Amino acid sequence: MAGHTSYDYTGESAIVTGSTKGIGRGIATALVDAGANVAINSRTESAVEETVAELEADADGNVVGVAADVGSPEGIEELVTTAIDEFGEIDLLVNNAAVWPREESMVEASLEDWEYTMNVNVRSQFYASKLVAQHMIENDIEGAIVNHSSQTGDRRAGGRGLYGISKTSINGLTWRMAHDLAHHGIRMNAISTDVTRTYQLEKEARMIAEDDPDRSVADVLEELGSELPLGRLGEPSDLANAVLWLGSDKAQYVVGTIIRVSGGGNLQ
Repeated sequence: MAGHTSYDYTGESAIVTGSTKGIGRGIATALVDAGANVAINSRTESAVEETVAELEADADGNVVGVAADVGSPEGIEELVTTAIDEFGEIDLLVNNAAVWPREESMVEASLEDWEYTMNVNVRSQFYASKLVAQHMIENDIEGAIVNHSSQTGDRRAGGRGLYGISKTSINGLTWRMAHDLAHHGIRMNAISTDVTRTYQLEKEARMIAEDDPDRSVADVLEELGSELPLGRLGEPSDLANAVLWLGSDKAQYVVGTIIRVSGGGNLQ
């Protein structure tokens, strides 16, 4: 690779939703390693406590945990309020939390699944952004917000209907809200992923392997990665690197952009 980059987030404070495993955990870890204060979040208190204990062991900044369901407005309010109380101000919000429903088809999908998916994947990103943006504006903070989208949101065919629709909505949210926030010096952008090594992808790989005794989970994951132009799965660190860049001064003129961190999956 040409060029080498490092980031210093000392004195900066971030919230990362859905950050006890997978991509969210990778993003939170990268921010902690860069010296940031980080609010860790998930619905499960034990997972939050375990993650905080592991990350704060080597942290220069402050790491706090908030067990809250971002699928409810009250959960988001608790998360944002606690982080502001702990850190004094928020400079970066990473809207990472998401669910991945398993409907057989859009015709068979239930209204309950629709509402649950949209509440967690879309409404949470809007409402958390709204609350954090209000805090930034009131305190003259020219901060950054990074949403988590997916290549599924760009595709016009295939399965994953509810999930795909929610991610298409995130693309629209990023474009529209970024315009309003830019007038206040707040930069909103998004990262868009393809197949990345996460709990959810490994779960899918196990389901595929169970139906084919000649293939292991590792085989399935390797095959999924090999189908991408770069020939490998994405790693949480790949997405974390994009977030660190988008939140930094090196991206100070980048607004309303969806960064495809997908190993070339966006070309397929």
